[in-house]
Amino acid sequence: MNFCIPGNIHKGGEKFMEQNVSMGRVLSFCEWVLKFFYANLLWFVFTMLGLGVFGFMPATTALFSVTRKWIMGKTDIPIFKTFWQAYRGEFFRSNAIGLILAAAGIIIYVDLAFIYPDHLLLHVLRFVIMVFGFLFLIMLFYMFPLLAHFDWKKRMYFKFSLILGISYLQYTLTMMAVTAMLYIAFAFLPGIVPFFSASLLSYAVMWLAYQVLKKAEAAEQKETVITTRHT
Repeated sequence: MNFCIPGNIHKGGEKFMEQNVSMGRVLSFCEWVLKFFYANLLWFVFTMLGLGVFGFMPATTALFSVTRKWIMGKTDIPIFKTFWQAYRGEFFRSNAIGLILAAAGIIIYVDLAFIYPDHLLLHVLRFVIMVFGFLFLIMLFYMFPLLAHFDWKKRMYFKFSLILGISYLQYTLTMMAVTAMLYIAFAFLPGIVPFFSASLLSYAVMWLAYQVLKKAEAAEQKETVITTRHT
């Protein structure tokens, strides 16, 4: 016996499935919006808990730890627990690194601000300082991804942030471009800055850095230091 299913039933079923798929996408989008908002909120709160100066480095490291997990496919992690563990575990190390970075940044800024190239020697000196400034910027882009990804001695973060940043310069320049685009977007949409700025920037930089780390790990499997990763 042959049954003939009316065409309108087929169409109704397909429409229902399309609606379910669309609704699922909307719910998934809303879920990610909430995740980014929550991570950004944790970053702000824990930065303030450290009185700003001593909270920024561990809070930012913790934020990168959360976005790193997401990028690795672990999208169902407990956000607060992951954030708190990284914040507590990296508090002293990240602040020690932060103090060194702050001192270096101040020195570079003061030199550039107060050295006026009146003759050739000062022109050369200013150029050298600008080169150091660019290297310092590269170091900043990779420092937090490395803190989130590896468990090293402090000097190793400085060393490998420069090595990776220079070795994979195309990714580094992309980080700078993406950061600039996000800055422009935030300038045009200042209302989202308190809610998503840090988490969006963290995710973008971490995603690019993670591509670099995967390439570096594949090329440098023989180096034991590259494989001492956080769990």
